[in-house]
Amino acid sequence: MNVHATLQHPEAIRFPGNYPYKNHWDTAGGRVVELPSGHHVWYGQHGQRILLADPTGAPLHECLWEEDLSGLPRLVSVRIRLDWGQWVGIKPGGLVNIISLDLSKRPGWEQLTRDDLRAMAARAMNADLPTIQFFYRDDDLTLGSNGHATIRQVKDAFYVLPDGSFQGARFMSCMSRMEWGKIDYLPVVELFLSLLPGTGSATFELIRGLYDDQQMDSPTPLRYRGIPAYPSLGAFRLFTSFFTPSTHSGEVPLDVFLDVNRSHEVEWLPSPEYLVRHIDQEQRLSVTVHHHMIQKVIRWDDPTGLAYLPTTPSGEAKMDGRGVQVLGQELHLHDGSQLDVMTIQESWQLTKSNLKPTWNAPLTSWRDCFPQGPPALSASQAFSAVLLYPDNDEMIGEKESQPFIFDYVDDFLEDHTELRQFREMADQVFLSRCEASLGACLKYERPQRHTIWYEWSEFALKHAQYIWNTLHRKNQLSWLSHFQFFPVGLQAITETTSPFDWMNVWIPFSAYDDPQELRQWSSFLANHLVPGGIGCVAGPEVMGHLFQEHGLSVVHAEHGEFLPTFKIHQAILQAGRLHPELMVWIIQQS
Repeated sequence: MNVHATLQHPEAIRFPGNYPYKNHWDTAGGRVVELPSGHHVWYGQHGQRILLADPTGAPLHECLWEEDLSGLPRLVSVRIRLDWGQWVGIKPGGLVNIISLDLSKRPGWEQLTRDDLRAMAARAMNADLPTIQFFYRDDDLTLGSNGHATIRQVKDAFYVLPDGSFQGARFMSCMSRMEWGKIDYLPVVELFLSLLPGTGSATFELIRGLYDDQQMDSPTPLRYRGIPAYPSLGAFRLFTSFFTPSTHSGEVPLDVFLDVNRSHEVEWLPSPEYLVRHIDQEQRLSVTVHHHMIQKVIRWDDPTGLAYLPTTPSGEAKMDGRGVQVLGQELHLHDGSQLDVMTIQESWQLTKSNLKPTWNAPLTSWRDCFPQGPPALSASQAFSAVLLYPDNDEMIGEKESQPFIFDYVDDFLEDHTELRQFREMADQVFLSRCEASLGACLKYERPQRHTIWYEWSEFALKHAQYIWNTLHRKNQLSWLSHFQFFPVGLQAITETTSPFDWMNVWIPFSAYDDPQELRQWSSFLANHLVPGGIGCVAGPEVMGHLFQEHGLSVVHAEHGEFLPTFKIHQAILQAGRLHPELMVWIIQQS
C-alpha cells in the first residue's frame, strides 16, 4: 500500500488540524503501523492515531487530537466511515445537559460538598454512588454562595456528516462520556433507534483500536457502565465482536450481563480475533470479516438498505430473504431468486472452503407486502431510514414524534386488559401514516389483516422487511399476505369502503390548520369503525369536538408533551419540544 497515496485519498484527511500529515508526511513526525489483518494505522507526532485504512488504503476513521491544559493530547473530533459510504462524526463532550437546584432552603446547605451533590444525583437517577462518581467529575458539580447548585451531565455526541465533514452536521445520538485518551469502560449508545446502520460496530472498531494503542503490555479488563444501565442482547453481541467476556463467579457471562443490576460485573478483555472491515472500491462493496469468515456484505448502491448475511448450513436465509456464500474465489450474493457473483480479494484473508454451498430461495419476499410494487428508493434513502432528533429547542419532526404516541398507546393497552384483548382479537386492522413507529402498532399472535397506508417510503420499506423477518422467525410466513402497504393519498379517505375493528391514524401536521381535512378524518373514522371498534388517533385538540359530533366516544385523551414516553426522551435531550397541539386519542364507535 502506498502511504502517501492513502493520505491523499479524498475521504482520508478532512480535519484541517491533520493537514500537515497529509501535505508533509515525511517531515511531520508521524509513523505507520501495519496490523495482522493488513490494515494500517497512522499516528501523529503526538503519538495518537489519526487514521485507520484497510489493506487497499480505503480510510475507515480519522481522529483529531489537540493538547489539553496539561499538555496531553485530547480527542476533539472523530470521523467514521459506515459500510455503505456515509460518514458519521463523534464530538467528545458534545452534548451537555444542565440540572439546576435551589438548595438555599435546605438547612445546613452551606456545608454541602460535591459528594453530597453526587449522592443527590444517585438518588434522583436511581444509580449507585460509585457509578455517579465515575461519570461526574468535580468540574461537573458546582455549588454557589447563594445555595444554587448546578450539575452538568456531559455526553459524547454522534452526528451525521452529509459531505463527510462536520460542515452541516446533524445530531444523531449520544452516549455517556468516554475518556478517549485512556479507554476505561465500555459504553452503550443512547437513542439507539436513531443510529444509522453500522454505527455501533464502526464505533467499537475505533474503541478497540484506541484500546490496543493504549494497552501495549498487560491489557486492563473493561466493564460496561451507564446511567441508567441498558444491558441488552444486542449490546452483548457487539461487545463480543471485539472483546471476550468473563465472570469471577464462573457464571455464564450473558446471564450476568443481562441482569441490569449485575451487568457491570462482567469483565471484558481484548479478543485475539475481532471484526475487521474491507472496502472494495471497484465492486462497490464493504465486507466484514471475523475469524477469517464473512460476517456481512454491504453493496453501496443497494436500494433495499439491507446487508447480505451468511446463510445457514442448509442454505437458507437468516434474515431478509437474502444471503452470502463463498464458492472458491467467488462471493455469491443471493436475494430471493436473484444471484450476483463477486470476486473475493486476497486481502480479505478468508479461510478457504471446500464445501459447495446450496441456496434455498424463500418462497416469499418482503416485497410481496406492496401490491403496487415496493417504492423506488436510492441506497442512501434506504440505509438512512432512522429517526433523527434535534439537540436544541427546534420542534421535533413529524416522523420523530410518532414513537412517543404509539409507544404510549402500546403501554396503555398493557395496563388496560379489555382494550388489549380487543386489539388482539381484531380481524381487520387499519394503520395510516404510522410507519415511523409501526413496530409498536403491529401484533403477531394471530392472522389479522392489516391495511397500511404509508407516506414515508423508506420507513414503509424498513417495516415490511421487519415484518418478513418476524414471521420468518415465527415460522408464520403464510401470514405475510395479511400485511398490505399502500401509498397514502387524501382521495383514499373517500374511496375506501372496508370496515375495520381497530384503526391507528396519524393526522399530518399539515392538516392541523385545515378544518375540512380534520372533519374528513373524523368522519372517516366514524364511518369505518365497526360497532364497538377502537381508534387510536394522533391529532390536534379540536379533534375531541369532531369525534363527539360524529358519535365517537372518547375513551382516553392525553397531550403529547405530558406523555411518559416523551419525558424519557427529555431526560436525554432536555430541550426536546413536540408540536404544541399534538394529542393522542383513544376513541370507540358506539
